[in-house]
Amino acid sequence: MLEYDLIANWYSTDRGATAGVSEALAVAATLPAQSRMLDVGCGNGVPITEALVNAGHRVVGLDSSAGMLAHFRANLPATPVVRADVRDCPFASGSFDAAISWGMLFHLPRSDQDRALANVSRVLKPGAPFLFTATEIEGADEGGITGTMNGVTFHYYAVASYRTLLAAHGMALVDVHDEPGVSTYYLARKWPFDAANPPGTKLSSSHSARIVVALDGPTDHFRQ
Repeated sequence: MLEYDLIANWYSTDRGATAGVSEALAVAATLPAQSRMLDVGCGNGVPITEALVNAGHRVVGLDSSAGMLAHFRANLPATPVVRADVRDCPFASGSFDAAISWGMLFHLPRSDQDRALANVSRVLKPGAPFLFTATEIEGADEGGITGTMNGVTFHYYAVASYRTLLAAHGMALVDVHDEPGVSTYYLARKWPFDAANPPGTKLSSSHSARIVVALDGPTDHFRQ
């Protein structure tokens, strides 16, 4: 998106070196080595794509900002990245074992988030996890709100229920974790689930990682 082109050079100097990393790595740790992961809205690749690559996974970046991807290619020259819009995701169905999206989805109006989630679901394999940050507000204004980063205006949109929106595209909301003042993390999983690997991953706070994996735990962690 054009707005990120305008702040691409500044962005890497402002974003923390660990933002979203522990959450992404905790989900990645539930996957086999060399799993194929999609980073939706990967930006310049640091820190999340880089951390997933260093953890031994085959990561593909996806972003629509040419400016951010120029930095991605400089930061991670051996990691594949595609300039495209998640609303028209260019990958084949069932291509990925997992997907991550940090700080992207809330820039899209509700109807566009619907398209984005449909495409993420399509490219995921059955049972694959999808971790994303977003904002859920009952009765949210369809027009969204605006904010600025480095003097550039950005739009932000909330939806009433990600549980409902995900279900429309064959995904179940497994859990939600709110980190006040930072991000709200939503963990989903694509149906159908493998009976030997039920959707019981739970998001919670800890001093080392904010996601505690409990794949053998209960399956009713939906936000009410």
